[in-house]
Amino acid sequence: MKIRVSQFNSTTDDLTIVIDLLRASTTITVALNNFNKVVPVNSTDKALDLQDNNTILAGEKDLKPIEGFDLSNTPHKIKDYTADTLVLKTTNGTRVLENIYNRNKNIKILIGSAINARAVADKALSLATDEIELIMAGWHGLFSTEDCIGAGLIVEEIVNIANERSIDLDVEESALISKLLASNHDRARELIDTSLAAERLTKHGFKDDIAVCHEISELDIVPLYEDGKIIKL
Repeated sequence: MKIRVSQFNSTTDDLTIVIDLLRASTTITVALNNFNKVVPVNSTDKALDLQDNNTILAGEKDLKPIEGFDLSNTPHKIKDYTADTLVLKTTNGTRVLENIYNRNKNIKILIGSAINARAVADKALSLATDEIELIMAGWHGLFSTEDCIGAGLIVEEIVNIANERSIDLDVEESALISKLLASNHDRARELIDTSLAAERLTKHGFKDDIAVCHEISELDIVPLYEDGKIIKL
């Protein structure tokens, strides 16, 4: 089984794990405790078109609130909401999901974060045929420290579970480096907390979200993206 970490664009035809640690992938994972599905969108108009009595709208545009939405893309506050559907508009994560799906609708797409690292690693190893590609969403196409740490935490769990199951792995250098950065969990949390993304969130009043996003393997929820929506496996 090949394991690789890539930035923004996917090349595999097997299975991907999309990571937008601060905050989309964490928000999605937490939300599936209280919502039946999450519908990610990349435009405000599309989100507003989907609004009804059984829908909550969450989203941001460059960390700024969107008029007509119920709340921002916040994992800290989303746990206080419940409905059938969460429509989520974010700057980076939802765009990556759509790009991967539009390239190949047969790819298995999971959503990963620190908070579900072991659960998503376990499910990925069960579902993948010969390759798991972890996709870092980044920030406007740029590298993000926190996404690399999130990828490393998941790679660490993939390696641990593969060893438990006697599964042979071919871990590429990109995955090994991310795993090394995340190997000390206290240091991993510190790197998340001091990342540029965390600084931006703190500046805009979302410091509580960072504490949720750096929790490690606290949830067993594994989100699956298919047909334009995200459901819990």
